[in-house]
Amino acid sequence: MSNLTVNRGETEEGDRTVEITNLSPLVVRARFVFKAMVRIFAICIMIQVFLAGLALFWNSAQWASHTGFSRLLIIFSILILVISFIARLPLSLRIRSAGLFGIIILLAVSAKLPSGIGYVSALHPVLALMMFFGTVSLARKTDDLIKANKQGSAEQSG
Repeated sequence: MSNLTVNRGETEEGDRTVEITNLSPLVVRARFVFKAMVRIFAICIMIQVFLAGLALFWNSAQWASHTGFSRLLIIFSILILVISFIARLPLSLRIRSAGLFGIIILLAVSAKLPSGIGYVSALHPVLALMMFFGTVSLARKTDDLIKANKQGSAEQSG
C-alpha cells in the first residue's frame, strides 16, 4: 500500500504552478476574451441606464431603444457564461457569470409585471445596480486571476 493521499480540496503552491503551465493557448485566449467581454458588458449596462434616463427625462419614445438594447445585454450575458467555461475559470467566477444571466432574467420579469404589483417592478433599477456592481466585481476578480497566472508562469520560467 502506498502512503500517498490525494486532497482535492486544497492545492499546494507546486500544484498551482503545474495548473498554470498546463493552460492551453485556447484557455489563455478565452480568459482574455472573457476579461474584455465583462468590461464591454459593464459599459453596455451604463448605456442601458442612459437610455432609460433619456426615456424618463427627454422623450418617452426612447423606451423602445431601452427595450431593444436589453436584447444585446441578454446575448452578452449568455456569451460571458459560455466563455467562462471555455476559459476554465474557477467555479466562483462561473457562478458569478451565471448570476449575471439570472439578474437579466429577473430584470425582464420585473419590467413585465402588471401595475397592480408595481412595488415589485420597482426592483428593476435595484437589480440593474446589482448587475453593474456584480460585473465590476467579476472584472476585478478576472484581473486578479490573470495576474496570478502571469506571475506563476514567470516564476516557473525564471
